[in-house]
Amino acid sequence: MKFLVFCALFAFASATTYTIITKTSSKKHAETDDIYLRMTLLGSYGQVQTDYFDDPDRDDFVKGANDKFVFGGLKEVGEIHCLDINVGGDDWWLWDSIVVFSNTQPLPVVFENTSGQGLSSDKSEGVSHMRVCAGGGDITRK
Repeated sequence: MKFLVFCALFAFASATTYTIITKTSSKKHAETDDIYLRMTLLGSYGQVQTDYFDDPDRDDFVKGANDKFVFGGLKEVGEIHCLDINVGGDDWWLWDSIVVFSNTQPLPVVFENTSGQGLSSDKSEGVSHMRVCAGGGDITRK
């Protein structure tokens, strides 16, 4: 029994907190309130998926705004190299940058939307999946 308690405490203590700041574009109609955004962080130790990006106490993804989301208790992925960004809502969202902080890494990682591609589950508006890599890596779309 003591061993199980120790394992549970170790797993909780080793969980990672990721703070993710999104910057919505200032372009016309860049904002959204119906996007159902989730991300998978891809790192040197593996990958982990976030919960949905939503702050019920405020209007998220407003044109030109920075939004801060904190996801605790997630798996440690090491140095983050790429993001898989997925949306389920059919309202278009255009982002400029995403900054990922980890309580286990010394520096944040900055991702930029160099393609200017918007996200939406409505294929006439944008793509529902995008992979973006740090350092201006290729962006793939689906």
